[in-house]
Amino acid sequence: MQYIFHGDDYGTSRSEFNQHLDNNPKAEILQIDSKLIDLDKINNFLNGSSLFGDNKILAVSNFFSIPKATLDKLLAIIKITGTDVVIWQDKTLTPVQLKTFPKAIIRLSKLDNKLFQCLNTVKPNNLKRFLETYDKVDKTNMYDLFLYLIKGNIRKQLIGPSNFNPQNLKAAYLQLIELDYQNKSGQLTISKEIALQRIIINLLRN
Repeated sequence: MQYIFHGDDYGTSRSEFNQHLDNNPKAEILQIDSKLIDLDKINNFLNGSSLFGDNKILAVSNFFSIPKATLDKLLAIIKITGTDVVIWQDKTLTPVQLKTFPKAIIRLSKLDNKLFQCLNTVKPNNLKRFLETYDKVDKTNMYDLFLYLIKGNIRKQLIGPSNFNPQNLKAAYLQLIELDYQNKSGQLTISKEIALQRIIINLLRN
C-alpha cells in the first residue's frame, strides 16, 4: 500500500505523515529525505531480513524532488519488492505525479486562503489593506507558517523583480530572521504576532 501526504499546508501534511508512521509501531521503518537518497541502503533494507517479519515501510520526504534518473531506479526497486511506501511532499502534487502510484491513498492539506490574501497585500503603499488581512491571519493561529511564507516572499523579491527599495527589503528580511531567532530563544519582549506586524508595517511605509 502507498500513502501520499501533500499540499500547500505543509505543516499539516507533515504532521499527518509523522502521525501515520507513529501509528505503525510494529513496523520496521526506513525514513529518508530526497536529498539523502542511497539506493544501496534502500535496496538492502527492502530485501534484507527484518526484526518484525515482513512488515516494512519506506518513508520518503519530498519523493518527487528526487532527480529523475534516481527516481526511476527507486520506483523499480519499490515495484519489485512490493513494500509499503509513505510519501510526504512539501507542496501540492500534480495529477501526473499522483498517477505514479495510482492505488495510493492520498491526503491533501490545503492552506487557508487568508494567508495568501495577506501575502498578496505586501506591496508598496498598501498598508491599510495589509492591516485588514493580517488581522484575519492573526486569528487563524498559523503564525509559524505565515512567517515562513512571508520570508520566502521577500527572499524571492531580493533576487528577482520587486517594487520595493532593495535596501528596505534586505532590512526587513534580516529583521524577520532575527525575529524568528528571538522567538525561539525566548528573547522577545512583545508578542511574536505584533513583532511580525511591525516589521511589515515598516517595510510598507518606506
